[in-house]
Amino acid sequence: MRFKSFIAAVASSRVWSPTSRTRLLRRAGASIGRARVLSGIRFIGDASVLTIGDGVFVNAELLVGANAQVTIGSGVRIGPRCALVPTTHELGPSSARAGATVAAPILIGDGCWLGAGVTILSGVTVGAGTVIAAGAVVTADCEPDALYGGVPAKLLRRL
Repeated sequence: MRFKSFIAAVASSRVWSPTSRTRLLRRAGASIGRARVLSGIRFIGDASVLTIGDGVFVNAELLVGANAQVTIGSGVRIGPRCALVPTTHELGPSSARAGATVAAPILIGDGCWLGAGVTILSGVTVGAGTVIAAGAVVTADCEPDALYGGVPAKLLRRL
């Protein structure tokens, strides 16, 4: 486990070509189809929870919280500085508001586009063909073939 975490950390370095980076991420346990990872995917936890489909493009600095399954469908485009965070906390007492950790999977359907700086939170499914506008924070499921934006993200229109 520690070796795989080390490999995942090394893969996030900008010294690797996209092809080498993808090979390293596979070695760390991620399941990656024919995808192009432009620069680092940073993991909080185990890389083996990540599944990426074919024809995916991941831009710079994707953060993946790796405490629950994170699945990225085929043909997805992910802008720079996005975060996929499958973990949250129960609300604790006033002495420690971040209570027990709760993890739930994230699923991004085929053909989606996540703009720059998008955050997708625990338990969210983004339907196939959906666009998430830059800077949005997705806290609930998104229907297929729609445009969402804002904080929290709301349906802006159907596509």
